[in-house]
Amino acid sequence: MRKSLVAIAVIQFFLAAYTFGYQPKFFMELENISGGEGYGRVEAERMKFMPGLRSIGIDFFRLKSNTVYSVWFVNERGERAPAGVDRSHFRTDGSGKGRFITTTYDDQLSRWRYIEVYSHPGGDPANTRDMVAELRGDLVYGRRS
Repeated sequence: MRKSLVAIAVIQFFLAAYTFGYQPKFFMELENISGGEGYGRVEAERMKFMPGLRSIGIDFFRLKSNTVYSVWFVNERGERAPAGVDRSHFRTDGSGKGRFITTTYDDQLSRWRYIEVYSHPGGDPANTRDMVAELRGDLVYGRRS
């Protein structure tokens, strides 16, 4: 009986540590770094039945209309990886609004410092040489619960 009570207490401790160790939901602003008026709002939420997996949705406003953009995770050394699972780009509508949605694991997200958004003047998201940095958000210090 005593061993089972200890086991239950240990399990409850680890479940509480897991629950409080990860923010269930966070919000973040993407600020314009190109001198324009565009901005983005990030909402990342832990998926209920898939531990460690997050759904990330970003709404964009006041960007260039009908333009292709890509979303990247970036570290302090400037290394980057596409943020999307099967694609990491989106196109704004005629009023400069856009939406990007993806999923990622918490441990993958914790490897990166920033989310950056780049425009692709030629319309080809595969052309990373000519892309232009537009927005940036700090994954470490920019989060709000």
